[in-house]
Amino acid sequence: MVKAFRERRDFLVKSFSEMDGVKISEPQGAFYLFIDFSSYYGREAEGFGIIEDSDSLCRYLLDKGQVAVVPGGAFGDDTCIRISYAASLTTLQAAVERIKKALTHLTSPALV
Repeated sequence: MVKAFRERRDFLVKSFSEMDGVKISEPQGAFYLFIDFSSYYGREAEGFGIIEDSDSLCRYLLDKGQVAVVPGGAFGDDTCIRISYAASLTTLQAAVERIKKALTHLTSPALV
């Protein structure tokens, strides 16, 4: 199990660190990651509204990406979301692709 969790962690760390505007550090013992997605705050999704904080980002990812993640605000850091890697590698690979796809639909707010 240690090997499987390490493989899952390494996959997620690599995948998210390759995304523009995302900050991540490698965890040393848990089976979840805290990922800073705050660069997406202020962006807008058609039919959803503005991503204001970790809570609205998580609701957006659940609604549009069908991926359940937890707002970092619940853990004292609203710049982040929390994602567990206590799922199969196949499931995590699909989740990353869904998150990436959902984020491409976010647009920067119009400058007035």
